[in-house]
Amino acid sequence: MPDKFYITTAIAYVNSDPHIGYALELLYADVLARYHRMRAEDVFFVTGTDEHGSKILQAAERAKTEPQAFTNKYSARFRLLADLLNIANDDFIRTTEDRHRVAAQELWRRAKLSGKIYKKKYAGLYCVGCEAFKTDKDLVEGKCPDHNTAPEHLEEENYFFKLTDYKDALTKLFAFRPEFVVPNGRFNEVKEWVKDLEDISISRSSRQLTWGIPVPDDPEQVMYVWFDALTNYLTAIGFPEERYKKYWPVDVHVIGKEISRFHAVMWPAMLMAAGVEVPHQVAVHGHISVDGKKMSKSLGNVVDPFKVVEKFGTEPTRYFLLREMPFNSDGDFSEARLRERYAGDLANGVGNLVSRVLAMIEKYCNGVVPAVTPALIMPSWLAYQQHLANLDLHLALADVWDVVASADKMVTEREPWVLAKTDPAELAKLLYVLAETIRHIALMLWPFMPETAEKILARLGVTHDLGKEPLSELQAWGLLKPGTIVSKGEPLFPRLDNPLKSNS
Repeated sequence: MPDKFYITTAIAYVNSDPHIGYALELLYADVLARYHRMRAEDVFFVTGTDEHGSKILQAAERAKTEPQAFTNKYSARFRLLADLLNIANDDFIRTTEDRHRVAAQELWRRAKLSGKIYKKKYAGLYCVGCEAFKTDKDLVEGKCPDHNTAPEHLEEENYFFKLTDYKDALTKLFAFRPEFVVPNGRFNEVKEWVKDLEDISISRSSRQLTWGIPVPDDPEQVMYVWFDALTNYLTAIGFPEERYKKYWPVDVHVIGKEISRFHAVMWPAMLMAAGVEVPHQVAVHGHISVDGKKMSKSLGNVVDPFKVVEKFGTEPTRYFLLREMPFNSDGDFSEARLRERYAGDLANGVGNLVSRVLAMIEKYCNGVVPAVTPALIMPSWLAYQQHLANLDLHLALADVWDVVASADKMVTEREPWVLAKTDPAELAKLLYVLAETIRHIALMLWPFMPETAEKILARLGVTHDLGKEPLSELQAWGLLKPGTIVSKGEPLFPRLDNPLKSNS
């Protein structure tokens, strides 16, 4: 049996259209899922939408529609974006589905059976934007720092989860798994949070909140959104049926830093209470600024990923976001920078290399791949794979472009147009090395730019079944068979001022 790899994104809150930050999170997870598929692992990749809670209900009321119709509309937008970006997810989970209600209620029952859920009257400050109760120390000048709004004062009887009972267990977990949260700076924040735990409210009165999953055996209470939403990771793989164990536990939760506390503290404690194994890793990515400024509706600079793809194409959008936005830190979106990357790296980089080499094979070798010539490519693969293992996705892409630059340098220095007149045998050797190098470039590109990779391989006359054939076999040098007919084709990345649509 192949090794399994279960990866998830956070499920997106559907109170508005998706922005570029959600697109980036999808892409991070997609690259990792595709890469592990190339490693012949049994991959399951889940994304989806979080559709309950106060924010959804209030947004639906403002739109003068029912909450289910409201969530149907916006969930479809998030699914459409995943399709537009060519995200290879295996499931798209919605928390309004019946299967999720069953799973969430079962996890609740198990946690309650263990004695970790109790009911009490509570008065506190509740931030609707965070879907969380706040203490005075969480506020800045009386407002939530994330939403710049004053929290509501709520007083009601709710169910609480005994998070305080898990201080020692969480501390031991963090010590036992030094990479439970990455990057390390985020893990340090999580460790500090665990030092000052409080029991947390996990329900709301159905008189206050009508839009949510009912608490088992208590219809007057509705599950608080986080106890509901986090269970989606179990729902998608069949919990509470035993088949969920095929992929559980999660290998990597890919999430944004604003929800790391819920995933790295509350979620493992919930699972411990329910007798379910905790995830292997929570990978916390940064945020996107726009032209050096924080992205916000008030500034009017929220980037619409649909418009970016419409303007530049799917593959260039994937490339730019993954190259410019390091996983382990914040990144900046700039359309001017995207244009620079398109022209320099795509049109004049890999696109030009592929076009030049295949054109020379057509011209000097009658369009047929010459005999195999030995060369060394493994050092580049080792760097690339190490960077992917470390979640340095942007550096893995830089490794690919180092190979592109090396091949370009080879063309410049060896001058194949001169060899065509002086040493045809040496020219044939050079063109084989360049063509086979391009095959390796396509393999490296596939997790990041799958359509581009497949187009390159097609022009080389190669029929690799990427994601199914083991990468360890495809990495061998010399798999491009002599005698194969190649085709230069149209430019992979037309100039942006070209009336032809760019690569999509």
